[in-house]
Amino acid sequence: MKLNKLILILVVPFFITGCASANYSLEINKDLSVKEEVFITATEEYFNIFYKEYPKTIIKRIYDNGELIKPLKDNGYDYSMVEEDVYYPGILAKKEYNSIDSYTKTTVFKNISFENIESIVDGNLITIQAKNFIPYIEDETDNGYPISNLMINIKVPYQVVDSNASEIDKKTNTYKWKITEASKEEELKITFDKTKIYVYNLYMYISIGILCLLVVVLILIIRYLVKKNKKNNKI
Repeated sequence: MKLNKLILILVVPFFITGCASANYSLEINKDLSVKEEVFITATEEYFNIFYKEYPKTIIKRIYDNGELIKPLKDNGYDYSMVEEDVYYPGILAKKEYNSIDSYTKTTVFKNISFENIESIVDGNLITIQAKNFIPYIEDETDNGYPISNLMINIKVPYQVVDSNASEIDKKTNTYKWKITEASKEEELKITFDKTKIYVYNLYMYISIGILCLLVVVLILIIRYLVKKNKKNNKI
């Protein structure tokens, strides 16, 4: 099993049961640079059954293991152990890319969690897609890894014209997928227009604008009628 990939490195203690949980976040900036964050811990079931009293100890063994952490340094990741504001402790790894193309070519998820991740540019439209999720198989000759819960979040500053996300946070324009063994053959896809900035609740702003315009027009009409009435009174 290859241990030079981020996901494999972080979930070594969970190989026997295949009960790792990953929250994968991707944030695309307006200049099309990319910020990648991967939070690895274990599933609630794993901790409750095997290490109910020692979740921090299990995660700390990974964090303190120089051999396991070394590849993170070698691949330019910032990493830290997170204990606060999370249900269970875990390891958070971060990396930034100067372009979407750079991300899709070098992300640790390529060939580890998905058979392929690519970006496609068609004029103003940019598509990011991942194909064929690689689930965990209890076989040391397999390249899979023991992720049983994989949540993917992609946040973009532009208007999305197409996606197959299972959930959308319209306030932050974040698209979400939950990947499992059952959905391993499904394609993850999102397409956005790099020329159109996303504005939350655009219709509300348009409505407010129209309302303000009507108020201004009404005020002008009232002023006109008042002036006309004064002239008539003088006559």
